[in-house]
Amino acid sequence: MIKTANRRGMLHEITGVIKDYASIEWVFVSIPSETERVIAMRLSDSLPISALDKLKSINGIYDIWASHEAPMELVGFDKEILRSILMHMVQSGGEIHAFLTKLGYEMGLSMASTMLRTKYEIPSNAAMNKVLETAINMLVVMNLVRGIEDIVMNSDKNGYSVNISLLEPFDLDAGLPFTRGYLLGLMKVLLKCDCNLDAVINKTRVNIYIKGK
Repeated sequence: MIKTANRRGMLHEITGVIKDYASIEWVFVSIPSETERVIAMRLSDSLPISALDKLKSINGIYDIWASHEAPMELVGFDKEILRSILMHMVQSGGEIHAFLTKLGYEMGLSMASTMLRTKYEIPSNAAMNKVLETAINMLVVMNLVRGIEDIVMNSDKNGYSVNISLLEPFDLDAGLPFTRGYLLGLMKVLLKCDCNLDAVINKTRVNIYIKGK
């Protein structure tokens, strides 16, 4: 368990250190306040003192402690397994493409639904853009996206609009079936709407535009 400041890039910095020493089996990020995050992780092995020292040197980390009672468990996906599915998709046609879209969608539904359970420390008055940002950042934690450059959410009487900039999603060359499904699943739960999603690809960067009512 790691108590940190609520700032952009913190989760990426923390997982960058830990992945040098252990595999990350799951991660959960709660947002107890506008200024604070609590990150719970289950690792494949314990961390040496040198790793803890590196974590403590990250600007914004307040405390690190071990917990025998994790707040929740999340099932992630191995990128190489998904890549092998994509390879099969290229060879066999569109059915696997639809399967990956559905797989991503169900993962997004599950992730968002779990995060909204208040017993896992996300308060009922938490800003929705912060909850959404955390859910989208799980793609980085699961190693399915190299990075997220920007997330902007706006709402008015006409509905919602969300703009997301992703770096190197794993399914980029296949048309983003899993990534699209995951994001639409998140929006179904978090924004309570069926959204339209458009993606503009510029080499390894993907700009995604989502609109819903």
